Amino acid sequence: MTEFTLYCYQCIPYLLSIPKDKDSVMFVKDLEAQNQQTEKYMEDHQKLLDTILTTDLYRHFENQKPSRKKKGQMEKCLAFFYKGKRYYFKVLLPHKDKEPDGIYMIRIANPKKTTREEDFVRMLQPDEPSALVIIDNRQGQQRILVERTRAWNDTDSVRNILQECLGEVLMKRYNLGIRIEPVWEKNTFENIVRTYGDRIKMVEFYVGYPNMGRTGDKFLNPLKESLKNTYASATVRYSLPKPADFGLKSFRSKHAPEAPKTLSLEADSIDPVMNEVAEHCRTTGLPMKIGLTEGHQINLMRVPDAQLKRMTPEKRKLYEEEQQVYSNYTARMNDKVSLFDGQDDLFRTIEDIVVRKLNELKDTGA
Repeated sequence: MTEFTLYCYQCIPYLLSIPKDKDSVMFVKDLEAQNQQTEKYMEDHQKLLDTILTTDLYRHFENQKPSRKKKGQMEKCLAFFYKGKRYYFKVLLPHKDKEPDGIYMIRIANPKKTTREEDFVRMLQPDEPSALVIIDNRQGQQRILVERTRAWNDTDSVRNILQECLGEVLMKRYNLGIRIEPVWEKNTFENIVRTYGDRIKMVEFYVGYPNMGRTGDKFLNPLKESLKNTYASATVRYSLPKPADFGLKSFRSKHAPEAPKTLSLEADSIDPVMNEVAEHCRTTGLPMKIGLTEGHQINLMRVPDAQLKRMTPEKRKLYEEEQQVYSNYTARMNDKVSLFDGQDDLFRTIEDIVVRKLNELKDTGA
């Protein structure tokens, strides 16, 4: 089975600052009109991303590379340009003869030179290992799966390329930014509560600017609406004065969800308010901190793949004892997907496998 790291992405508008004393600034109406246009773009951010990945793809990412068929000539291609290096890519889904449905699969190459030795002579040869990227831009989903291959030591490297290159287009044309974050493993919060129980004295959630309707749609909704209106982020902090007496201590937004004075910390009956905030943070890849009575702190975070691969079981256990929680969400698909390179006779089979997996992630709330 081929393994993928799961990410989610959200957009945020960049609005121009307008002082309260509007008479002191020229062209105030122009600034307000531009902000209104940006807000309209924000409402349509998924449609705009569809346009970037289809109609305007060559407009933004057209490049050239040496032709392998005709020596000395260049051929047209697609490439992301990141930190002074070109990363060539090709689109595998949707099929050129099919109407886009919000699901995209591209293969990104990491061009490099590798050393080969023959008859005691060492030679540098080109090597272009690649990784698949699957983007689910269907309404409200906003997921990205990055294949784990030898092309990069860590899938975060691919995430950084996408975030920078897509973000540059969104910023220049629409005044929007994009943030791509890894998703935690499901039930991570419940497992921590089960492990530490009454030793927990504080939980802190970071709630970023939200635009995914599939999370936090009950108790968290007032805070989400407030953040949408102010284009801001917030921190929700719960403190525990004594074991099993979990109350709301302080938060940076008056719209943070009200919690009852006593919240159960038993794994099978976690308070629904706290559980919803934890689930929202998990699905949006945002950090969470848990303070323990003895002064230790647990940081719920994702550790880079490259670091995890280098760890022995003993070292990983040591790191866990130092209060770092590893929570990479791994999605697995048939190896046929990894081997797919755009062959027409395999297109329908690969598309079915990909759509099935994305629907599974959607149905399970991953």
